Amino acid sequence: MPRTACPDPRQRGVALITALVVVAIAAGIAVAIAWQTNLDTRRTANLVQGDQAMEYALGAEAWAEQILARDARKKPGVTAFDQTWAQQLPPLPVDGGEIQGKIEDLQGRFNINSLATAQGQGQNPAQALQQFQRLLLALGQDPTLASAVQQWFTGTPSGASDATDDYYSRLQPPYLTAGPGSSMQSVSELLLVKGITPAVYAQISPYLCALPAGAATPVNINTASGPVIESLDSHVTADIASQVIGERGSTALKSSPQAFTAIPITPANMGFDSNYFLLTVVAKIGSTHVTLYSLLYRNNNEVTAIRRTFGTL
Repeated sequence: MPRTACPDPRQRGVALITALVVVAIAAGIAVAIAWQTNLDTRRTANLVQGDQAMEYALGAEAWAEQILARDARKKPGVTAFDQTWAQQLPPLPVDGGEIQGKIEDLQGRFNINSLATAQGQGQNPAQALQQFQRLLLALGQDPTLASAVQQWFTGTPSGASDATDDYYSRLQPPYLTAGPGSSMQSVSELLLVKGITPAVYAQISPYLCALPAGAATPVNINTASGPVIESLDSHVTADIASQVIGERGSTALKSSPQAFTAIPITPANMGFDSNYFLLTVVAKIGSTHVTLYSLLYRNNNEVTAIRRTFGTL
């Protein structure tokens, strides 16, 4: 009976290696498919959660508009901290996450665009320059920065030739000043101005806003901080500003200069009501966070969003 030839051991080794390679390739493909499927699932979930968070944020905006309109009907001509808009609510639970927000009175701050306003439109730019200088002094900053900011709008130097386009065009990267007729959409644009370092900006930005140029935006003394009150007039000292804040706290709503016994004069840019508010909404759905900044304009009982920014302001 003939013998059966035994397979070559080398052939058995090649077959084993080939099988292992095939298994490894199949496992790699399976892992890649599973990874891509998981990635697609997460990407889809993020898109759905992002859309959901956006709708919640816009719903909060509509709610804020109703609150501001209702406060105006209850106390026309006065905006103060004891009204509903100023009450801080805890995070509200929603389907899949939570939403929280706050409303800030922007007319409790200095409007940086008043430095660019033409005569007869809102505040006199010369008066605005003096007010900004006083605010910088109250904050321990160099008051000459006010002139640099105003030159950013006008393009006209006032004694320092390096404060014009000649200076900015030599920077890396170079750029030009905003020029006449321009305005800032965000206070963060101040970082483009000579002398406004990140450290300076961090200190002064909480006291500033960028409202439409040409709009009359008197400082609401019912909601302004001490340094902003101090900036209203050279006669208003830090002690007087503190007394004003104390009086404001003891009597709910102030609607006339006579209501504040601490103020020795009536500053030209002082008011008691507000038209511009900043709504900040953070909607968290799952792992997705959406931040909405809305600039709300109130005209009598009508409130509308005139600017929206998502992410960082």
